[in-house]
Amino acid sequence: TDFLGSELDALSEFLENDGKLGKGLIFFADAAAPYLPNLSDFLEQWGIAVGEGILFETNSQNYMPDDPTTMGTYPTDSENDITKGMQLCITGYNVPITEAYDAEGLITVTSLMSTPESVVAAPVGTDAAWTGADDYTKMSYSSVIQSEMMNYDENNNEISSYVFAFSSVEFIKSDYNEQSS
Repeated sequence: TDFLGSELDALSEFLENDGKLGKGLIFFADAAAPYLPNLSDFLEQWGIAVGEGILFETNSQNYMPDDPTTMGTYPTDSENDITKGMQLCITGYNVPITEAYDAEGLITVTSLMSTPESVVAAPVGTDAAWTGADDYTKMSYSSVIQSEMMNYDENNNEISSYVFAFSSVEFIKSDYNEQSS
């Protein structure tokens, strides 16, 4: 069920925290969930665009055997404090997410991890046997996005609230977390 406007207002108030910021929200997309336009609009205000469909890897060197919907995603910046030292994450059933903008007002948006440019956004319900990838545009999609609302407090110290978006709920599934990669 999609969020109500009052629920999204409460999330905004939580993140803004009466101007003190210092809060965080984590969103995990789920390819099996219905499209949630109200939640998508809320995330887009934070610079995170959630698309419909499921990501499908066309390069057989970057997906699990017999499952092009389970693929490697890679840090976009090896110097970023969050992803430093990471080589890849393996995750499945990713929803297409992209940066809606780089910066707007107090918000800065950063893609932390992304797919290679050999991925397509396949229709909802696509399975591993799908053969229609040649009819879609291959591109890189973000798999983890950080959105930071940054301001200064009365002592001129930086204060921030964050929204993190993950392209799949599989990022927190133990099957993937237990892998050494």
